[in-house]
Amino acid sequence: MEKMQDVKGLGGMLNGFRDLVKDDKKIVFIGSPGFCTPFALFLGYPVREKSLAFMPGLQMDKARSMVATEYGMELAGATDAKADVVVILGGMAMPKIGVKAEEMKDFLGKMQYKKLIGVCFMSLFEKSGWCQNLPFHYVMNVDLEGDISG
Repeated sequence: MEKMQDVKGLGGMLNGFRDLVKDDKKIVFIGSPGFCTPFALFLGYPVREKSLAFMPGLQMDKARSMVATEYGMELAGATDAKADVVVILGGMAMPKIGVKAEEMKDFLGKMQYKKLIGVCFMSLFEKSGWCQNLPFHYVMNVDLEGDISG
């Protein structure tokens, strides 16, 4: 895949994501429960006026809508998994948590969507072979650096 733009910091991540989905109405995030859930809620905030959903793993029947509340974004009631955009979060490719690229590809064949976006950290999709095996339209890769002081 060819680099389109640099993403700097959390604000750049949110703005970049908002730009990728600006013309879309419904977005379904697929991620590992717990680990990916807060990232879906985080990415959903700048596009909270859209129809949003989170699906834990490969369980279409467990998709939940995401709604903006006074506390921020939260999961709400059951919803369907049809979408303009499917966003696969990096936790799905983690060796001890996720699934194999072939399993995800087969699963995506059962979904209705127009655009596929991957969002990961530390080049996880590239390193795990997902970029080569899945029909991503876009992949957002973010590198995290930091330290702890005492």
